[in-house]
Amino acid sequence: MKYFNPAFALVALLAGVLSFSNMAQARASIDTVWSVDVDQRLPNAPIALSSPAVVKHGDDTWLVLAGRDAWVHVYDLVSGDEVKRFFLGYPSDSGAVALGNGLVAFGDIKGHVNVVDPAKGEMVWQKSLSAYFTIIPQAIDGDFLIQTSDNEVYRFSPSGEKRWSYSGSKNTLSFYLSAEPLIHNDVVYAVQNNGDAVALKAYTGDVLWKRQTIVSSVSAVLSDLKAPLAQPVYLPQLHLNGEQVKDALLVPIFQGDLVVLSATDGSQSFSLPISLKSRPLLLGKHMYMADSHGFLHLYDIQKGNRLWSKKISSHALMGPVSFAGSLWLTDNQGRVLRVNLDGELEASKSLQGHIERLPIVTKQGLVIRTDRGEMIMVK
Repeated sequence: MKYFNPAFALVALLAGVLSFSNMAQARASIDTVWSVDVDQRLPNAPIALSSPAVVKHGDDTWLVLAGRDAWVHVYDLVSGDEVKRFFLGYPSDSGAVALGNGLVAFGDIKGHVNVVDPAKGEMVWQKSLSAYFTIIPQAIDGDFLIQTSDNEVYRFSPSGEKRWSYSGSKNTLSFYLSAEPLIHNDVVYAVQNNGDAVALKAYTGDVLWKRQTIVSSVSAVLSDLKAPLAQPVYLPQLHLNGEQVKDALLVPIFQGDLVVLSATDGSQSFSLPISLKSRPLLLGKHMYMADSHGFLHLYDIQKGNRLWSKKISSHALMGPVSFAGSLWLTDNQGRVLRVNLDGELEASKSLQGHIERLPIVTKQGLVIRTDRGEMIMVK
């Protein structure tokens, strides 16, 4: 006859619970696919902020970026192995963009725009600008757009022809990173570091309208400075904050408000008191926004109401981006966070250094750069 042993049953139950907990934790982990040290960063070296372009090369896909070490690096997207490198001459902190003919454009800290051929491993052309830029250049009909730190906007062809340029007002104090222009319906919407939002004809650079989005951009310290750090967002219709707006342009202001303008004439409809370092994410009728106080918010932009706000981190957030059915965010302490669509934290991973740019979404995983010079793929 077999006897029931309560102590043994309790131990077995606890073991089962721990085993299930470990299995759940394993399923909830964020995995590192590969990690590389791009910049060979030495102690006390300047931060490294450049970001790669994703380039197709035959059957392979490459990541191409210029590093703080003044070299252009080419990596295999799947394995993370370095395919080649070639000398640039100057450190770079800019984003890179893949052009339609296999070329890649980016900037350097000396104020040049550079176009390289990663397949040949050589510079195609280089031109001096009025100042450096750190944004990710934006592709437009085979050309590309850049905005410099002194509020100049340029359109270049892949061969180096300057199609046009626009000179904005200068700002005495600004963040090192800034907002990328948005291109929609043959119009360029640029938000400059002094708070000016400007609409330009995409093919000529002619000004359609200009609007100031910050009540006061004057500040003695960066911690009080209101500045645009995120690319604006266009919505054909927006219902929010008791307002219904057609052709809405959302302009996120870090340490300020989310300003809603008319994309047609630049008139302001309303603003929301929310500080954003990155653009909102639109998924159907839902809009997700992650703020600089660690909250993730969900809005229904058809019904015009906020569905929930949830504390995800104790630090400023960037994101989210959508990958593999989840939302992915980073905070300014170097953590990568995976959250479900209901705002519940699924997993987190701490990286060395800070993360100052949004993860790049690829089919294989998310590519993340840290200011310590590392480039990492996670999934």
